[in-house]
Amino acid sequence: MQLDDHISSIYFIGDVHAQHTKLEALLTEIDFDDTDPDSECKTAKLVFIGDLIDNKQTNNDQHIITLQRVQSLQKNGHALCLLGNHEFNAIGWASKNENGEFCRPHNEKNTKQHRAFLNAVGEGSAEHNRWIDWFKSLPLFLSFETVNAIHACWDEQAIERLKPYLNADNSLKEVHWVDAFNEQHELFELCEILLKGPERTLPDGEFFIDKTGTKRTQERVKWWQEYQGDKPVVIGHYTLNELPEPLTHKVVCVDYNAAKDDNVLVAYRVDTQLDADNEQLFGGAR
Repeated sequence: MQLDDHISSIYFIGDVHAQHTKLEALLTEIDFDDTDPDSECKTAKLVFIGDLIDNKQTNNDQHIITLQRVQSLQKNGHALCLLGNHEFNAIGWASKNENGEFCRPHNEKNTKQHRAFLNAVGEGSAEHNRWIDWFKSLPLFLSFETVNAIHACWDEQAIERLKPYLNADNSLKEVHWVDAFNEQHELFELCEILLKGPERTLPDGEFFIDKTGTKRTQERVKWWQEYQGDKPVVIGHYTLNELPEPLTHKVVCVDYNAAKDDNVLVAYRVDTQLDADNEQLFGGAR
């Protein structure tokens, strides 16, 4: 993707999960004020890494105001937004296959994960459908001159296999959305890898309990340890802890669990003037 000549840096923003207050605090921290032409918005672009929605149900739900804020930044040319697995799941929840069944099962686990968003927009309402349509318009990956970005995993082979299913802006063609939730279709596997990350099955009898209290028999593969692609990659999705730092000199994750309590929302700034091979491209976080 070619950026305008005046853009000299990109701020990649981690998984927001309806934390509008934290988003505004981050924008203030980096001096990105879209009402002030002399702020960072003059020479910087925002890229949201996906997962704008879904959080535990609270009394101060911020789903709609978060979505409105990001969409406004996008429409006014200040930001781009990637499709995250939570937006992907939301599309499946609201869509039906040729058998009249919902593409994402409305079971107890999925309902618990998605309830706060559904309560905020009103399930089946015009508001709900409007946001689903917007989610469908979001690209699955972005490739800039010096850096790539995707929600969970940059896999060159999977991306090449995915391209025939995409529009020119890297969003999924409308006709293929049902295929993306069909486990018998190759698109299902591709979306699982790119938006949720590759996983491996644990040995028989082994399991762990994830952050939502769900029993898991598969664990995520740390694909970034083997990544040697031409460009560095920014991802989200992995709910990291401690102080932000690059995973490797080629991969940065910006998801530091902003959905939880007092955890801050993290952004990573990349200077677009640096060469992709420059070791300082991933030299620090803020």
